[in-house]
Amino acid sequence: MNEIHKELLKVAGDMTASKERVKKHVLQQSINRRKPFRFTLLTVVLTLCMAGFVMVQLLTNEPKQTSSLFHERQLEHFERINQTMWPGKEQEFYKEESYLSYEKLVAAYYFATSLGIDYSKAELEMERKKQVEQLEMLYQSSEYEALFQGLAPKQYVETFLEPLLPMYTTRTKLYALYKEKYPTFYAYQEVANIDAKRYFQAHYTEQATAFQKEHNIVIRTSSHGASMVGTVAKVESNVFLFIEGVIPENLEHMTEEQLSEKYEQADWYPVLDEFPVEQGDYITLTSMGTGSIEEDGVVRKYGLLSKLEKLEPTVTRILELENDKEVAEFLHDIPWKTANYMKRPPDYSFEIEGVRIEMWRGYGGSLYLQKVGSGEIQLSASRAKELKAILGIED
Repeated sequence: MNEIHKELLKVAGDMTASKERVKKHVLQQSINRRKPFRFTLLTVVLTLCMAGFVMVQLLTNEPKQTSSLFHERQLEHFERINQTMWPGKEQEFYKEESYLSYEKLVAAYYFATSLGIDYSKAELEMERKKQVEQLEMLYQSSEYEALFQGLAPKQYVETFLEPLLPMYTTRTKLYALYKEKYPTFYAYQEVANIDAKRYFQAHYTEQATAFQKEHNIVIRTSSHGASMVGTVAKVESNVFLFIEGVIPENLEHMTEEQLSEKYEQADWYPVLDEFPVEQGDYITLTSMGTGSIEEDGVVRKYGLLSKLEKLEPTVTRILELENDKEVAEFLHDIPWKTANYMKRPPDYSFEIEGVRIEMWRGYGGSLYLQKVGSGEIQLSASRAKELKAILGIED
């Protein structure tokens, strides 16, 4: 990306989830953990974040429910930039991407204002100056002539960006607040965005839906995330280590390094105010995406979540054996293979000769067994039936 494109991104605002969301809903996907790379805010990509407000709204501290949350002028501006960055797309694409960018900044502003975040005239002037300087860099390139359409940078700010300056200023301060709140969590800005979206949906969904309907905007992409079940392995003030597919018993005899090595899906998530957790909690969470960052040779995996619920670890039935010898004989000649990672908790678990065996129900009555820290095997339906009889499991 050349410097001109970088400046266009600055003018457009901090966008972090639009283009890649169109590409297979990236916030629901995990990046390759075997080859760590810079965790650029969980898919920082070319996205354009702006919002339009009536000036009276922007210059007051109280967010009010009104039908004027969005403006055609700002939507037009978004579409111009989207068309410049991604030429040749369908009009529906530009409408959707522009609106999503627009709403993201609107949500950040209203959420920040609800927290009492304010701005000064001096901060507003600094933002105006920054926007003009960034536009001046773009103005020098004929590549962006269609964006300006005859307007000089200062005129462009007056026409499109003047109502948005309080938005950028306020959001910057919101991000600073979240950086203090999550000093060890790299994607703190995205945590702020998720909290802002949740707040916005709770208070302004009706107005947002009305604007979408008025302008024939169809939101086709999904941001619901992926549901996962696992255990809180560790808590460090404002972040916790979550391991998918692990039951609390897994934590008793394994170190953090052993857990991370065995279970690939081990990621650090932020501790949200409304979802406090403790080590050993068995939970289900909605993950909005994961990634990793390498610092000083150490790789840390991160994830984002939108909601969390504590569970009773009843999904795994702990078997108390009364016929250890018979079970041991059945398992003795099994050709265990290298264990693969399972992304869901086992259906059954028991200990034999000091080693825990975990079992999953398979297709057609089969059973999938893993010897913790050792190996695995899949039993056919007939062999699985034998083992179930020995263990006293009724289908």
